[in-house]
Amino acid sequence: DDRRQRLYFVDCATQTLHWLDKAEPPLHSMKLPTMPAGLVLTDGGRLVACLDDGLHVVDPDAGSSELFSTYPEGMHGRANDANADGAGNLITGTLNLVPGPGASWWFSAAEGWRLLDDDIGNANGPVVIEIEGQSTLVMADTPARVVYAYAYDGRKGTIGERRVFGDHAALDGAPDGATVDAEGGVWSCVLGSGKIARFTAAGLDCVVETPMANPSDVTFGGSDFDRLFVTSIAVNLGEDAPPATEAGWVFAVDGLGVTGRPEARFRLE
Repeated sequence: DDRRQRLYFVDCATQTLHWLDKAEPPLHSMKLPTMPAGLVLTDGGRLVACLDDGLHVVDPDAGSSELFSTYPEGMHGRANDANADGAGNLITGTLNLVPGPGASWWFSAAEGWRLLDDDIGNANGPVVIEIEGQSTLVMADTPARVVYAYAYDGRKGTIGERRVFGDHAALDGAPDGATVDAEGGVWSCVLGSGKIARFTAAGLDCVVETPMANPSDVTFGGSDFDRLFVTSIAVNLGEDAPPATEAGWVFAVDGLGVTGRPEARFRLE
């Protein structure tokens, strides 16, 4: 949250929201009623969080969580990652821990849910960028090991034909969370191989190695948006070696040569 200089992140296993003011200790925490996944900023101090039963409005300062909208039947369970689209709406999609049907969805406080793509195994890293003047939704399907791109109309909640934007199989991993820099580059976590990959419309641009196998999400922060904050997964996801000492850390990467942009915000009313 650039307005408050606050870094939010979740611990799924303990059903807890954490935050650091100015990305420095002390650590503040709030227990949530079920497992949190995606977090989205709003224009006030509240957040929208994907919990088991639907989208919740969470007020960290008051310590409150209130159900805002249940999921549509076509969510096939509950939602995973989420992001605001720059037009006041929200993009999210199915969480699948085992193979199963999944989909990506658009949500507006005024107009409700609209199906975007009914062929997403596990939704991650939704971001919206501009490519040659076209608003473009970029979203990962983790089990497919691919990041897709679609022409996107945020006002209508519609997409065009999907195409491959990033191939994580070529990076020996699968995509997880993502963020966007000020130049429109998409920084995507690569599960399994401990990488963070930057993709542009031209393809893979650069790769940053991390000390753990499973970086899980990223966001730019700091007063100049010049720090990339990274969360990571502590549990073993099938690797041959035991998790590294750094697994489960939240850490920052400096000196990338690019800056981020403010996170988009969801319009509650």
